[in-house]
Amino acid sequence: MDQPTGPDWSVNSDFSFLIAVLVAALMALHTLCQAERGQTTGFYLLRCGESALTLGSSGFFLTQALKGLKEADPANAPEMCAAQWEVMAAGLILLAALIQFELIQYRRRTGQLPDAPTDPIIS
Repeated sequence: MDQPTGPDWSVNSDFSFLIAVLVAALMALHTLCQAERGQTTGFYLLRCGESALTLGSSGFFLTQALKGLKEADPANAPEMCAAQWEVMAAGLILLAALIQFELIQYRRRTGQLPDAPTDPIIS
């Protein structure tokens, strides 16, 4: 008889990456609250951290969706369709996270983030 097990806390578990997404959302909320109060210290680091967590988690979920597509039964059309939609959704979320990360880097380079001056020009 199988014994019930607790949650999988390993780095490869879905639960770990869901926690990373939750932490990223809390970091984004904290950054928003800081900006609303006019505090700008640490803004860039929080946004980078939040974007990096989201980007990494999105990549993991895309690999899981691709694994599900590979394991789907080709004879079962609804299952294949659902797996394909999951891959597309995960890919779009990963693309959105990448665009957000690049936007933060662009805003840093152009001096649009409160605590990140523009990069010095080296002659």
